[in-house]
Amino acid sequence: MPVELGRRHAAALCALRVSLGLLLVWWGIGRVVNLEMGLNVQNHFYFGLFDSTELQAAFGLVEAGVGALVALGLMRVVAVPAQLAITGFSAATIWSALLDPFGLWLPVARLAPVQHLFYPSVIALCAAAVMIVFAAQDR
Repeated sequence: MPVELGRRHAAALCALRVSLGLLLVWWGIGRVVNLEMGLNVQNHFYFGLFDSTELQAAFGLVEAGVGALVALGLMRVVAVPAQLAITGFSAATIWSALLDPFGLWLPVARLAPVQHLFYPSVIALCAAAVMIVFAAQDR
């Protein structure tokens, strides 16, 4: 691979890593700062499995911490797969909104009035997968 192309790949992956890491930081901070929001989201999408402000705060701190590690490029062997797991779990819980974003044909797809806004979860999941596949080129 020509040097210039390698630099472009590295720069693009760096931008993807930083932006995706910061997304997790924002999501995590949102959970910690607004515990009620986290409880509402988990009651709606996670079937009450994490119905505790302490769990919401802990998960928010872990999420923000993983995001910070990803954005800074630290502990990539652990942080990037953890990011994939977090985004994968999030996408899995809203699967019906992803398959039927406007609630037109899937009976369980009526999760929220603006559920089409959940689609970026797929983008975050795919971006996390790209970060793993191209880890050797991310500098």
